[in-house]
Amino acid sequence: MQTKKLDDAITVAYQIAVEDVQAIRDQGFTVLMCNRPDGEDPGQPLWEDVKSAAEAVGLKTAFLPVSSREDAIAMKEPFQAAMEAADGPVFAYCRTGTRCEILWTLANS
Repeated sequence: MQTKKLDDAITVAYQIAVEDVQAIRDQGFTVLMCNRPDGEDPGQPLWEDVKSAAEAVGLKTAFLPVSSREDAIAMKEPFQAAMEAADGPVFAYCRTGTRCEILWTLANS
């Protein structure tokens, strides 16, 4: 799993598999955030499946899907709220991690 730490509060990554959730929890993350809409690619795990796995291991979850510039702008405040509510480090993913990084940049500008 390729990751990029943006700061002490958030790390972003490429699309994860349901099987990655336990390892994410084991690394000390407390929130799992998805910034990718369901159905972009065949075989992409559904958010509900990832969310169920995350909640089963005690992770909080946030689903803030972004597929356009307008979506990113609209998700700025929900992203900020999710980050402020986090009680530890956040692990966010999308297809390549770029949308997660865009949201983080918008939230910090």
